[in-house]
Amino acid sequence: MTNRILLSGTEWTVTGWNRNQWKLGMSMELGFAINPMLPAVKAVVPGAVQRDLIAAGWLPDPNEGLRSMELEWVNHRDWVYERRFEVPEGWVLDRCELVFEGLDYGGFIYLNGEEIAAFEGMFLPVTIDVAAKLRVGAGNENRLQLIFLPSPEVDGQIGYSNEIGKVKSRFNYGWDWCPRMVPVGIWKDVSLRTYSALKLIDFYPKAVPAEEGEGGVVQYGVEAEIWLPGSYTLACEFVDAAGEILHSAKNTYELRRGGIHRIEHEMSIEAVRLWWPNGYGEQPIYQARITVYDEEGRVCAADGKTVAFRTLRFVQNEDSPAGALPYTLLVNGERVFLNGVNWVPISPYFGGVTSEDYAHYLGRFKAMNVNVLRVWGGAITEKEDFYAYCDRNGLLVWQEFLQSSSGLNNCPPDNAVFLKELARVSRAAVIEKRSHPSLMAWCGGNELMWENFSPIDERHGNIAMLKKLVEELDPGRAFFPSSASGPRFGATEEEFDKGLHHDVHGPWLYLGEENHYRFFNHNDSLVQTETGTPGTSRVERIRGLADRMSSWPPTRENAYWLHRGAWWIQWEQLSDMFGPWDKERDELEQYCQASRYLQLESLRYMAEATRRREPRSSGFIIWMGNEPFANNANTSMLEYDGMPKPVYYAMKKVFGGLHVSVQYDRLSYRIGDSFGSEIFLHADRADQQFVPFAVDAQLVQADGSVLQSQRFLAEVGRLNGYVGKLDWQVEDVPGSLLILRLAVCDEHNQQIATNEYLFTVNAACPLEPLRRLPAAEVRLRQGDRPEQLILTNMSEMAAIGVYVIQRDASQLIHLDRNYLTLLPGEQLMITSMNGPVSPEDFYVEGMNLGGIIIS
Repeated sequence: MTNRILLSGTEWTVTGWNRNQWKLGMSMELGFAINPMLPAVKAVVPGAVQRDLIAAGWLPDPNEGLRSMELEWVNHRDWVYERRFEVPEGWVLDRCELVFEGLDYGGFIYLNGEEIAAFEGMFLPVTIDVAAKLRVGAGNENRLQLIFLPSPEVDGQIGYSNEIGKVKSRFNYGWDWCPRMVPVGIWKDVSLRTYSALKLIDFYPKAVPAEEGEGGVVQYGVEAEIWLPGSYTLACEFVDAAGEILHSAKNTYELRRGGIHRIEHEMSIEAVRLWWPNGYGEQPIYQARITVYDEEGRVCAADGKTVAFRTLRFVQNEDSPAGALPYTLLVNGERVFLNGVNWVPISPYFGGVTSEDYAHYLGRFKAMNVNVLRVWGGAITEKEDFYAYCDRNGLLVWQEFLQSSSGLNNCPPDNAVFLKELARVSRAAVIEKRSHPSLMAWCGGNELMWENFSPIDERHGNIAMLKKLVEELDPGRAFFPSSASGPRFGATEEEFDKGLHHDVHGPWLYLGEENHYRFFNHNDSLVQTETGTPGTSRVERIRGLADRMSSWPPTRENAYWLHRGAWWIQWEQLSDMFGPWDKERDELEQYCQASRYLQLESLRYMAEATRRREPRSSGFIIWMGNEPFANNANTSMLEYDGMPKPVYYAMKKVFGGLHVSVQYDRLSYRIGDSFGSEIFLHADRADQQFVPFAVDAQLVQADGSVLQSQRFLAEVGRLNGYVGKLDWQVEDVPGSLLILRLAVCDEHNQQIATNEYLFTVNAACPLEPLRRLPAAEVRLRQGDRPEQLILTNMSEMAAIGVYVIQRDASQLIHLDRNYLTLLPGEQLMITSMNGPVSPEDFYVEGMNLGGIIIS
């Protein structure tokens, strides 16, 4: 017999009421039923009221036009969830609890017409003993109702952090990447649980590899509340991914009634496999299982958790300033550069996010060579499905506690009432997540700062409390007071080389044709945990979601663009870089091409410059990875539906184990200038270090003719190595466009890494030649194998930024490369990394594409 009845699912309804009217509807004091504001509709649990109303046709798609505004009233009403269920005869044992793992936000719970609990909050489970209140047996139906009252108001992006009074997801109240969309409802599972003799309070297994040899130790920590005294047997099993039991043990304990009893057991495993981050090795995971038996051999309780053998340790960066925190990660003793993205919820209505959704979005980042996700503090502690995927796929997690900056004041609250609630929520989060192999570090929150805008530290009572909590519950795990941390929030050129830039945030924009490269060529930060650049979504999405709005021009006067990325309107900058745009003539296709290219150029250079400074620099975490709303423009790598932007494929290369990059100081040259670019080679893995490579550098013009070609022999040192300098006296070239191609060849002269850069000559604006290139014609066809696609340039002009886009974003296809430059007559192959593809599954865009043939 199972001791859990899952009440989640589709057998719920939700009914809308004006404030307090449901009270009359339930009490029947007037002798007749009060009609609700909205009739009962089918509800899905977990989820959100808004999702159910959209599914019922009562609300529009919030991603269309300005229609998210039409949903803003929902969390200001009262809502009644209802479900009926039966409990089998004999199922209820010594105790029976109704468990709500996540309710957002406050209200009352009724069972069979009786109020059994009030609730408030969203991050702590609500547990109610209902053994004496249930109707049991076939035909005896139970009626469960949850009443949600209007949600409280908290500050969104702009406000006062020191005045925050509730631990609640803040991005829902409006952020630059998500309009106000405040969910209400049941956002985690609901279940009925019954217990015999005792209840497991916590099970914390910890796998530790041996310091020498191939073995390891598994530590079992069990906490239980005992209701019936007696003799209990704890059976511990340790199981590999194939289901083989590697070790088992049974121990018997005499346990008295009352209080919380802690039992510890340790077992040695002879041979274990180490868990590695994505890109550094495999992720073997194991199951630690426990079963508790009473004297009669009956099962009282059981649990199991995923563990893995690995060591995580942060050490100081090389040449760190005095007093700097340790930001260099060692996994199993090996240095790991943090190739990261910042993660936010997939949807503002995060209760409805499924394990398949997590696999879709996280799978994109795994394929992008990401190895760390910073779970941002202005949202939620992610659900277990998120962590389970990260465990299986080597995605480390930087988990922030639920605090964030607010612009007008960024200092976290220190009042006793809030700190008590924060401590309860944070304690529960640590206990729930600490056994996950993917958990890398805890952090006090996002961009928390003193009044002078310097990052917060443990001198603040709020942060001191969180650090102490981590030391108590998860000793040995890294804790950072905030992100950013150190003397300065962001880096400035005036303070380079003064030891003031430790973990910094920003910039979030391309800094300009000269400033951008000067800044990042001299940047001295130890780690960048939040840096980004905006780029638009694909044109078909912008036009397709416009509803009644106009998608052109993308200016501050256009409500459609203000509503969907007001911070990231690039009209002026793209005019400076690509030449002026005409407000009266719709140029959205070219505008989006320009925006997406500039995002790629900007962010790639930021990340490559950071990698060139290894080992003094130790990580680059992009703001941001995904987005919960269909913005017209944003800093994300993925669009709302999971479709990668072109920058995704550039960063996939930068985050690759072996990468070649070039350092330069501008994009645009004049005839007679000296074009000098220094080439660097980067290697993450030890087997690629101190190994000779050949690096071919070619400077090519748009008609395909080679201006200069040079081969360098190079060797990567510990992490990176200087290859050489390509010098060329700039001369006039067709189309005013220069293409720099780099290729790394192994000892067999096989290409194993490539990169490509665009520069211009005598341009009125730095990238203006990209707008007036002659049109090129490309063909997309099936390759020799079902997972291969072949792109061919059929014209006499280079095809720039050729981007192969899935027609159906829901079909998760990982391409090995994309956003390509094809020289005249050139043919390139793209390979699907996860199965067969057909050319008909895609369409093709590009900077200067005319004809496109798909066959």
